[in-house]
Amino acid sequence: MSPVDLAQRDDGDPAAVIPPLVERHVGDAAFYWTQHDRSVHSPLVDLAELRRFDHLLDAHLDGTQVAGETGWQLALAALARWRGSGEAFVCTVLALGAREPGVRLAATWAIVEQAPERMLRGVIGGLLWVEPHLAAPWAAHWTLPHTPVALQIAAWRVLARAPRRLRGDNRLLDEQLASLLAHPDARLRATACRAAYAFGQVSALHTLLTDADTAVAAEAAIGLSHAGLSAGAGYLWRSVQRLAKALAHMGGAERDRAEHRLARWVRHLALMAPLGHPDIPPLIDAMPVRLALLFILHHGDGALLPWVRDHLEDAEAARLAGWVWSALVGRDLVAEGLAQPSQPLAAAQERLTDRLDPGLPLPDANAVRAQHLELPQGVPCLLGETVTPTRLPKSLHNAPQALRWIAARRIEASGGPRFDTRAHAHIQYAALDAWPER
Repeated sequence: MSPVDLAQRDDGDPAAVIPPLVERHVGDAAFYWTQHDRSVHSPLVDLAELRRFDHLLDAHLDGTQVAGETGWQLALAALARWRGSGEAFVCTVLALGAREPGVRLAATWAIVEQAPERMLRGVIGGLLWVEPHLAAPWAAHWTLPHTPVALQIAAWRVLARAPRRLRGDNRLLDEQLASLLAHPDARLRATACRAAYAFGQVSALHTLLTDADTAVAAEAAIGLSHAGLSAGAGYLWRSVQRLAKALAHMGGAERDRAEHRLARWVRHLALMAPLGHPDIPPLIDAMPVRLALLFILHHGDGALLPWVRDHLEDAEAARLAGWVWSALVGRDLVAEGLAQPSQPLAAAQERLTDRLDPGLPLPDANAVRAQHLELPQGVPCLLGETVTPTRLPKSLHNAPQALRWIAARRIEASGGPRFDTRAHAHIQYAALDAWPER
């Protein structure tokens, strides 16, 4: 479904519309976009499966669009009722494809602004889903200083994700970003850090490493890492410590958002931390087990493989530990008889890892340890191989999303092209087809 077609079919045929069917299209479109969005670090979803999600999502968006005004009203009603990022995504896509997008975007924003922490991610996703000529004018417009803070955040995150597609020749954005890096609102400073590398303003991030706001310091460190600079690793680690400590005083949705942010920071910290550094083992031991496993996977040092083996029977993370071991050494637990037989679990037997890691096999700890596999120490490893620029692109084609993200980040940090593993599958396949020979 192309956005051009969306605009051409905006009116629909009211006589042919079946509202219950359109409601199903709206709900399914929101569902499949949520699956796409959540898959970015999935150990089970690969690019081929992501393409299947996106094909179904496009079909349901098309089914909503052909219903014209009725489809739009049903999508808006779903957003007002459920207030989820998936519904915000559907409304944003439908609005951008309309003949008068401003009217629909205003109606969408009137709902999103009531709880942007829940719905803004869908607005960002919608802007990145449609053709650039539909999204770019609104992304640029929402960067203006008089715009609500949440919309400015959405616009800059979109521009950071797809600068080549959406920035165009708008040089005013460079000036606006420079001023945003010194903005009194910490939320906007943190957001500006995400866009700084894409806009060639990395040098400004060095001063923000000591920002009083934890998130700003963390995002400045991550921004520097995009340019292959690890100078902010220590600052990011302190931000991780502060946020981890603050979690004890959080609950509900606030805690969920903080845990999501913490996991993001840990992934980046693992890529930035010097391999073989003596502070890494105590750093791992100080983390909760699941964050430690996340760090080890992204860090890739074979010296930490024994730590993973030691947690193959952990009630909180056994399945995750098994997958991390498998991803590092390049061995399939199920195919090689290294997993316990799958069987239904009674509620009394269920462990936290069973609930948090659905779909991952439960490792047979003794069988895994009997393999006596080791990896090189002091160098990053993935799928049983030492990471090199020539090996990484293979993972972009065939690996699960979680490993594709690692490969994309390591390629970028080594001076290679940027690759967005969260983009629409057809954009990713096109980028892979055009991948430069190295």
